[in-house]
Amino acid sequence: MSYYQHPSAIVDDGAQIGEGSILMHGSLINVGARIGSNCIINSQALIEHDVEIAGHCHISTGARINGGVRVGEGCFIGSGAILKEGIEVGAYA
Repeated sequence: MSYYQHPSAIVDDGAQIGEGSILMHGSLINVGARIGSNCIINSQALIEHDVEIAGHCHISTGARINGGVRVGEGCFIGSGAILKEGIEVGAYA
């Protein structure tokens, strides 16, 4: 495994996690999600189906990223944020 997964994190077999990324306590990564390299998916974050998160992103505690969202490289998504399905967040936002 080229990324770190806390034992309480759940990753669907159909998800892809990039090298150097970390999945913290209670994070949930659903089917078809693709997370780039060197990302932090923090405690209790939800990454729903078919989400694409580019490299070097931090998805903070309790964030909810709904289906089909695209998050550009180098983004920070704050604690408790909810991203509606199908939106796109540009790089370095």
